[in-house]
Amino acid sequence: MAQPPPVGPLPRLEPTRPTRFVLSNGLEVLAVRREVAPLVAVNVMFRVGSDADGPELVGLGSSTADLLDEGAGARDPLQMAEDLEQLGADLWLGCGRDGSQLSLQVPRKGFEAGLAMAADVLLRPRLGADDWARVRHDRLTGLAQRRDQAEAVASLVSDRVLYGDAHPYGRSSEGFERTVARIEIDDIRRFHATHYRPNNAALVVAGDFDEAELQRQLEAALGAWAPGPTTAPAPSPPFPARPRLVLVDRPAAPQSIVRILSPGTDRLSPDRPALSMLNAVLGGSFTSRLNFNLREQKGYTYGAGSSFSFLRRPGGFAARAAVFTEVTAAAVTEFLVELRAVRERPFTDDERTKARAMLLDRVAEGLATSGGISATFAELSLYGLPLDEPERFIAALERVTAADLLALARKYIDPEGACIVIVGDRAAIEPGLRALGLPAPELRDADGERLSS
Repeated sequence: MAQPPPVGPLPRLEPTRPTRFVLSNGLEVLAVRREVAPLVAVNVMFRVGSDADGPELVGLGSSTADLLDEGAGARDPLQMAEDLEQLGADLWLGCGRDGSQLSLQVPRKGFEAGLAMAADVLLRPRLGADDWARVRHDRLTGLAQRRDQAEAVASLVSDRVLYGDAHPYGRSSEGFERTVARIEIDDIRRFHATHYRPNNAALVVAGDFDEAELQRQLEAALGAWAPGPTTAPAPSPPFPARPRLVLVDRPAAPQSIVRILSPGTDRLSPDRPALSMLNAVLGGSFTSRLNFNLREQKGYTYGAGSSFSFLRRPGGFAARAAVFTEVTAAAVTEFLVELRAVRERPFTDDERTKARAMLLDRVAEGLATSGGISATFAELSLYGLPLDEPERFIAALERVTAADLLALARKYIDPEGACIVIVGDRAAIEPGLRALGLPAPELRDADGERLSS
């Protein structure tokens, strides 16, 4: 029990390569045949997300995705739900920063019927004013409730501080009450008509489908979907200057939500494999340095971690934890200790071996189910990556040296220039933070708006 077992040699990753073809309307299709279970997973990924909202209608992309399945074709919302239940199917729509997607999982025997319903949602949504009034009310309620969710507030404020309000990533994908209240049904119809086009998307099918019939089935369901003009993403503004300390006051809060933020890099960066390994060692696993320090040694938190956001535009780096209020300043000290140490302390062979094994497991897990396969290849299409990217990623990990990790830590981890965002009880935590030598905090409310001190 005192001696952990060694990590053995990693197995070779051999994912199935998809078949690729293009429908008559320009929709790219990737198909992966898989007979493990009698299920089919479909993912339609659009190359536009909340980055197209604009500053006055923040939340438009996610509102559009939210409304699309509220009745389509001849079905009202209740009939949609009932028919999906009868098929044993799950249909979901969502909108992220860089893309929007429709996901369908359906038993093999119901594939054509489920595909027809998905086609109605994409081509023939009702987009009714009454439906939008109801959905908007629900969204506004959720946005009001967000202010009481400390983790959500920390994420929102962190994005606004790191990227700035002029950057698409600085605006919440879900929007704000003031912006969602402005969205009218014609705005949603226009977003759908402009961006939900076959030549702005890719469709991935994975699972137990009939290979000989697939192209005909897709043409029958989606062939009438007309292409349209597309627009290039807006250029990215630079990262703004960052305050050293930002506080969102939550009087009497028993915990402080801590974020330590720095700029990162984009999804296509050649540094991504090595940065993924660096993050696994620093804060991307239960045995990471941050978690070992703040949870196992100090007992300040139930879990501490870190992550890089690899997106179309350069994303950010964040170290994070929810800590007990009384140890907030001590926890910030330990965060900074580890962020400084990762720039100086050599990476051991054991750390790199465990990180490679964990990252390989994550890639393999993502390709272990039909839904995971469809999601993986949809993401590759979104970012214009080659279809063998999973293998390339794993191969790149094998080439990463301890010196590479140290060089990247010095390039991307900036403890002295990082912004510290804390959501917590100001009266209880500010004196300890000031004792660390931190400046007077910039104060923000739960929506990320600046407040006077």
